[in-house]
Amino acid sequence: MSTPPEAPVGPSGDHGRYYETLVEASPTAIVTCDPSFMVTEWNPAAERLFGWTRAEALGRHIDDLVGRHDAIRDDATSLNDLVLEGPVDRVTRRSTKDGELVDVAIRSVPITIEGRLIGAFALYEDVGELVRQRRFFEKLVETSPTAIVKVDRNFEVTLWNPAAERLFGYPAHEALGSPLDDLIATTPELHAEAVAWFAEAWQVTSFRRIGRRTRMDGSLVDVEILAIREEQEDEPSGFTILYHDVTELEHTRRRLETRIDEQMAELVRTGELARFLPRQLAESLMAGALPVEGKSFERRRITVLFADMVGFTDLAESLEPEELAEVLNGYLREMTAAVIAFGGSVDNLIGDGVMAVFGAPKQMPEDEQAWAAVRAGMEMHRRCGQLAHALRDRGIPADLKIRVGINTAHCTVGVFGSEVMRAYMAVGFAVNVAARLETAADPGSVLCGFRTYALVKGRVNAESRGELMVKGARRPVEAWEIISLMDG
Repeated sequence: MSTPPEAPVGPSGDHGRYYETLVEASPTAIVTCDPSFMVTEWNPAAERLFGWTRAEALGRHIDDLVGRHDAIRDDATSLNDLVLEGPVDRVTRRSTKDGELVDVAIRSVPITIEGRLIGAFALYEDVGELVRQRRFFEKLVETSPTAIVKVDRNFEVTLWNPAAERLFGYPAHEALGSPLDDLIATTPELHAEAVAWFAEAWQVTSFRRIGRRTRMDGSLVDVEILAIREEQEDEPSGFTILYHDVTELEHTRRRLETRIDEQMAELVRTGELARFLPRQLAESLMAGALPVEGKSFERRRITVLFADMVGFTDLAESLEPEELAEVLNGYLREMTAAVIAFGGSVDNLIGDGVMAVFGAPKQMPEDEQAWAAVRAGMEMHRRCGQLAHALRDRGIPADLKIRVGINTAHCTVGVFGSEVMRAYMAVGFAVNVAARLETAADPGSVLCGFRTYALVKGRVNAESRGELMVKGARRPVEAWEIISLMDG
């Protein structure tokens, strides 16, 4: 007859031995007490945490072991009373055998059998490092020169540091529990702005803006606002908000803007602005029709023209600096005049290269902009020839010829740059195509893309020049050379 197998150790076997093993191996201090709080179990983790051996702890009152310090005696006694009533979860301090205090998270429940209280069960977890980090953070918040505010989901204040008291004037005891906007966004305009900003802030992890907020005395303060969204269990729970006083910086910025506006007005009054900016751009800027804040660009179909002098490097090497400057200034003067004469805007001047756009910033129907660009390109050739003759008559051997490339397509146009420097420009693949057409053109010719040609084909004599490969293009670009204008 075979011997029956030994019952497995675990929930379905020797329960007592199974749970004793769990208690012994647990990294968390486990203590049990009878209803009088005399210790009945003290595992190895409790020995390591508090310094008392199991033999020393068993049969002694729990407070004689971990609640001996005067600073925590009352807390220990009150916790015992609470444990008899139900579960307790608290972060507090307890004492070790050598009298030191340790930060612990205590989770304790009463033990009952058939409704009869037989003791209490407690877990003690060392949270000293977490508490030290929290105290360090609290110290940073208290001493920070930046106003730090925390709000819950309802935007009621849960933290208001001393710097916030100094910045906004409200003491912490008045601010805590109050709706944030009732404190610092008290005008209808600021309240609406704050609501809109934080509606946007819920959608991102952090949010930065510069604006104005109100103080307790009703005055306004310029602040940089950095809001960091907080989460609990993957759900947004509120914000930590930093307010940095930028009043002086904003005053300086406004003074600079005022000074710049005054200087711009003076440039306009004297006609000097048009010498530094394209006429259309200067007019749009001064009329306030050109957005420079927020979304300052748009997608628009325009016609782009590139022109470049042939052999400029060789010419520069053969002329004296003064002669070269005269040639270059004369050349750029004539090229920009040709662009402006047909309603275009000079986008950029790079050495002897000219980039112009038609249809921006001033809008122009697509067929009109293509026709204007083609006429401007032909006019550039005419003016370049006249300039070369005039220079030769003065003894300057400048055999000037240019190449022109034109392309019509969608581009992104608008104001690009930083707070330090901005420029109105056109960007996009269509610009690259126009530049490629220019480099492929023969000296003295105008080469355009198919769309430009299609828009003007009833008004020009043109010949196909086949297809060009452009870097980044999925297919070749069809090129057409403008031979002449039908209307002269």
